[in-house]
Amino acid sequence: MKMAVRAGSIVLAFLLAVVVAPRAGTRPAEAERIVVANEHASTVQFFDLKTGNVLKNIPTLKRPHEMVLDPNRGVAYISIAYKDGPFSSYERPGNEIQAINLETMEIVDTIDITPHWAPHGLALDGNHQILYASCESNGGELIGIDLRTKKVELSVNLGVPHPHSVAVVSSLNKAYTANKDAGHISVVDLIKKTVTQIPTPSGTEGIVSTPDGKYVLAGNQTSSELVVINPKKDEIVKKVALDQPPSTLALSRDGKKLYITFWNQVPGKMTWEDGFLQQLDVPTLTPGPKLKVGHFPLNLSISPDGKTAVVDTTADGAIAVVDLSQMKIVRTIKTDEWPHGIAVF
Repeated sequence: MKMAVRAGSIVLAFLLAVVVAPRAGTRPAEAERIVVANEHASTVQFFDLKTGNVLKNIPTLKRPHEMVLDPNRGVAYISIAYKDGPFSSYERPGNEIQAINLETMEIVDTIDITPHWAPHGLALDGNHQILYASCESNGGELIGIDLRTKKVELSVNLGVPHPHSVAVVSSLNKAYTANKDAGHISVVDLIKKTVTQIPTPSGTEGIVSTPDGKYVLAGNQTSSELVVINPKKDEIVKKVALDQPPSTLALSRDGKKLYITFWNQVPGKMTWEDGFLQQLDVPTLTPGPKLKVGHFPLNLSISPDGKTAVVDTTADGAIAVVDLSQMKIVRTIKTDEWPHGIAVF
């Protein structure tokens, strides 16, 4: 009898373990890892968020550029903009977007976007399973890749030479591109494939849309203000004064906090003074605390729980890990040369 009871207990314990065991590929709610694309080194690195230890270092195609996460597929998409130089002096553009599995930390796909080339900013419309990319091809265009077929299903000419960051308002079937060397933001009707413009005379770099579709937020590249757009009317409803020209932008998942980097580049030179990260309260559009993070804070990402920011200080070859409750750097992580696209998950 005792043997039977013991055997039954072992079986029950085994069944419980099977039921409660986490499924392969699932991630905990709290962020654990950083993934960063290092443009000059042509690598992608994974780091442990809490310790800063390298988890994996993998080679990519030449000069990986911007990055966006696809949580449903568990991958990071990385644009390959150029194969042999920066945007101002390259000879051969890239025409690929690579997909990296976040769990196995391996390249799992390379999407060929030919005849389009030089993809820059990326934005994911998870509702329609479309990955959007701004490209320099055809005088500047926006393309849409159906992630089910891995084919370019949409291309819209923008008429600007270097469209950069992309934001999508899925509920309105619209996309917006920040144009750093044109005096307007491009607004793309994704159904009609038409383009209109919102004037921004000093050019724009970063652009994001709030999760509720209420605002599109963009940073004037050479003017010290944040532009607030009503996407239903495509009108600027407010300009928020800042003390420096804003650069890249990232929102908390709930859309209540906006985080802004300030590159602080020396005019006319490829050198940078101290760069900063600033918090802004979105409901009131009020700027908040500001933190010095390092030189040339090119990109940033906010953890799903909204507690942590990771900022790649590109000229330092490093990542600043920021506790957002205190606006304090808690860790600095060295990377390969020239970190560019970055995400925390």
